[in-house]
This record gives sequence, C-alpha cells and structure tokens, in this order.
Amino acid sequence: MEKRFPIETVKDEFRLWAQWVKPELNLSASALMLCEYGFTEMLNNVLDHSHGSTVSIRVEQDEQAVTMVIEDDGVGVLASLREYFGLDSDVHALIELVKGKLTTAPQAHSGEGLFFSSKMFDRFILESGELAVTFAGDQCTVATIAARQGTRIQMQLANAATQTTKQVFDQFCDTEDFIFYKTRFFLSLATLEGNLVSRSQAKRVTARFEAFSEVEIDCRAVEEMGQAFADELLRVWVLKHPDTHLEVTNASPAVLKMIRHVRGRTDLPQPPG
Repeated sequence: MEKRFPIETVKDEFRLWAQWVKPELNLSASALMLCEYGFTEMLNNVLDHSHGSTVSIRVEQDEQAVTMVIEDDGVGVLASLREYFGLDSDVHALIELVKGKLTTAPQAHSGEGLFFSSKMFDRFILESGELAVTFAGDQCTVATIAARQGTRIQMQLANAATQTTKQVFDQFCDTEDFIFYKTRFFLSLATLEGNLVSRSQAKRVTARFEAFSEVEIDCRAVEEMGQAFADELLRVWVLKHPDTHLEVTNASPAVLKMIRHVRGRTDLPQPPG
C-alpha cells in the first residue's frame, strides 16, 4: 500500500502509524516494535526537519519481510546538515551523521533517532543528494545515485525478527541510566574523500568523538592508511582525550601494521588501551 500526504496535515506520526500502518502488518511482537520505532522516528524527522510539502509512505509485506519507505520532497537531510553546521560536502555531512548525537534542532531532538533506527533493521537505506548509504547488519556501504530532492528512507525487516529494541539500545547505551555512551564509526566513509593520508582527514573523523566514552572504529574495507593519518587518529587524539576509549575492529594486516607503528613510539607518552 502507498499513500501521499501533505506534510502540513500530518500532525501526529504515532496516530498515522497506529491507524494506517500497524493494522496492515502481520509481525512478531519484536518485529512490530522495531517497525514502530523506525517508522515513527523517521516520519517525525520529515515533519520537523524536511521543510518539504509532501511525504510519500509505502508499506509492503510478503512471506519473508516487511519493507517501509518514507520519502519527502524537502531539502534533504545531508544538505540540511551541510548548511546548518557549515560542512563542505554531502560526504562530510554523512561522516558526521552516522556518528549519532547530531541534530539541527537540539532543543527538540537528541540526534539519536536515525542512529538507532539504522541498527534495528536487516537493511536500512538512506538516500539524499547523490548518495545512498546502506546499513545491513554490522556493515555500511555507500553508492552514488542520480541527484534527488528530499530524503528517501527504506527499512526492511524479517517478519519473524527476534531482536528487540532493548537489545539494540543496550549495545550503545548504559543499561542503568540509558546514556548514549558508545558509537560505531565506519572508517570506509572517510575514504570517500580520498586516501587516508593527512592529519586534517583524521581530525574530520574524530570530530565529536569526545561526546562518547567509547568509540568503535570499524576498519572494514579500508586497505591502508598513511602514517600521519594513523598517528593523529590513534595516538595524538587519544592522548588529548583520555576519557574516550577508541577500539579498532576489522583492521586489515596493513592497517594493523601501521597502528602498531604509531602506537609503538617510545619518545612520547603512550595512549591508553
């Protein structure tokens, strides 16, 4: 089913979910909760941030999975972030967006909705400008697309999904105080701007890492990095921010060799970890 709504007439994303989407779905309790979270969070983003006139919603379910698509004709999430924060490209905006805790309306939003929604589905695709980023399991890939207006979000989930929203939150939040303390950054995103060679590139990667007490740097699909980049990322930044622990995962042999090199210097104090 598919329907297009004037954005000004959609006053309550929960009621639209409860009255129009939920009754059409046949899902496990866990899958239904995941879909509710993702749908209401992404539709609320359209209502509050898109500056568009129309939102299109499509929901399909077959024997294996449910797919929900939310598409608006607004300014586009990457363009909005780029303008609000003074970033110099859509890639730079994407690099910041995937870290979490980023919003153009800090008084009304926490910048957590898209981060957690992208972790709740088997496949979560965001299209904005000329970029399409796909989160699938613990992987993140980016493709170039024909330039589009607005933002398109596609969320796909198995009907019998057993993962719960709590399990997703527990991966990144304190289980007692529910503090969003950990993020995962896919270093391959930085390679969209070029080879990882300079300190300035590393500084773009580490921007706002200090907002978290733990940062996982997933090096999947990164074949190598330069000495200056690695030194700035994994030694200099760590020494300046002892309250944030950086963990490197899925590093190639060449990347591991460079990490050992920059962390093995004996002429300066060594970072923890």
